[in-house]
Amino acid sequence: MIHLIFGIAADSGLKHAFQEQNHQIIGFPTDFSTGPINHIHQPEGIKEHFNWKASSFQEKADYDYGMEQVAFQRALKQLSEIKEGDKLTIWTCENASEQIGLRISCYLLKEKKVELTLINTAEAMKEYMNGKGLNIDIRTTAECNMQQLLHFYTHSNNAVTKEMRKNFEQAGEELLQRGSIVRSWKQGEIIDELETRDDEFIMEYTKREEQEGKADDFIIAARVVGGVLGESDQILSDLWIEYRIRSLLQSGCLMYKGSLQSMRMYSIKVA
Repeated sequence: MIHLIFGIAADSGLKHAFQEQNHQIIGFPTDFSTGPINHIHQPEGIKEHFNWKASSFQEKADYDYGMEQVAFQRALKQLSEIKEGDKLTIWTCENASEQIGLRISCYLLKEKKVELTLINTAEAMKEYMNGKGLNIDIRTTAECNMQQLLHFYTHSNNAVTKEMRKNFEQAGEELLQRGSIVRSWKQGEIIDELETRDDEFIMEYTKREEQEGKADDFIIAARVVGGVLGESDQILSDLWIEYRIRSLLQSGCLMYKGSLQSMRMYSIKVA
């Protein structure tokens, strides 16, 4: 069995779950919800996506976008080497990145006669918890533990029909032609958004934190990032939120003190 999965943490979790089985796991490390994805399956699109990330996001000491690009290109190559007759399981969840990954992958497999099954981990988790007296809503596959992933593979593996596959392929082709920078998952659809989508919420959260403290208090940027991450209705990365904070600083909506070298080294306040 070949597995397709999206996101670094989800890929790592699935590899751990299947470490004792002879399964191939193709993991795409990229967050498809932010950054340009126009022709991201081709060299020029890959270059544009990762150049945008490298120039927009604050670099982490322990992270290398060059390595992420290499891993992404390796996953594309593995996908291209899939042979007719192979069986694939695609893992997804109720968020923009994983839903985009599902559709783009189906488009790239368009000309291959392969057997596709799909596991939606959000739906699988609801089935898994049914009758246990506890409701768990997950937003990413990365939130599942090893035992849950193995259970989902056995009990929540659904065949992708010809109609479903055609719809995914068409959607994937269309996504690869979009010029947006931000995409959301709303009511079962992938929606293009303005780059400023999260700015109002960041401002509101910062104001709320200020009101709970002293009037002249600056709030540590990392604290705002963590709060927005926890309360947003979309799956966001800390790098994306911090990028928008710095954009709000540049526009004069926020002010800061400290060093912008790291989100833990400066504090912000509504201007």
